[in-house]
Amino acid sequence: MKYEMKIEFDKKSELKSVINKSYFIEGNNGKLGKKHHLKVSKKDPIYIMLKGLNNMTIRITNEEVIDGCVRFVVDEHANHINLVPCSIYCIIENEKYSFY
Repeated sequence: MKYEMKIEFDKKSELKSVINKSYFIEGNNGKLGKKHHLKVSKKDPIYIMLKGLNNMTIRITNEEVIDGCVRFVVDEHANHINLVPCSIYCIIENEKYSFY
């Protein structure tokens, strides 16, 4: 894909939780394991930007949590959208997550 949508995700605690569950639980040591997701409801302001992008990849940024960005796949449902991480590796540097 030549272009990907880039979105600033401001829900810091939800983002940290999904990253830790997906990359650092059960001895994964930074490799993507069981895929957890971020849930975006219809009330969320970014819902309208993600609507219609089913199975597309997007980049999520948050300067407080992530150094750079992390890729997610959009999984659209009737009443909400799930964002499933798809970056393969994650490391922690200077208290921030970096993805490869």
